[in-house]
Amino acid sequence: MMLAVVPAYAGGPSDFHGKPLATAGLGQSAPLAVNLSQDPAWLLYGFQRDGVTYLQVNDLVGNVQLIIGNAGGAYFALPAGSNAAKVSMPDQRISVPAGAVRSPVYQASDFSLVRYRSGDEVIWSVETP
Repeated sequence: MMLAVVPAYAGGPSDFHGKPLATAGLGQSAPLAVNLSQDPAWLLYGFQRDGVTYLQVNDLVGNVQLIIGNAGGAYFALPAGSNAAKVSMPDQRISVPAGAVRSPVYQASDFSLVRYRSGDEVIWSVETP
């Protein structure tokens, strides 16, 4: 018997630049999902299930850095990865240190995912217009 490995993708409209979102593999170091990152220093995977969209950010080695969820316009961070990433959300802002370097990782029409770094301090930020 021969089995083919095929990524599970969700259909339907999205603002993920026409790329399909996976329906399985969230939390894996190398999920079968399309890399949506607009920054070559990061891997960003999109998942969708039961009306919730998840964005998982991995470093280039495959370590999960953070997972952001969005359900009906409400953003939240999952306790994922080996470190406790600081995440600023639209309704719960974290102050960014003065002089922090801003690095956009993903940009859509309704939100952006940005990484701020100041020395050893890193803050991920979900920003809405």
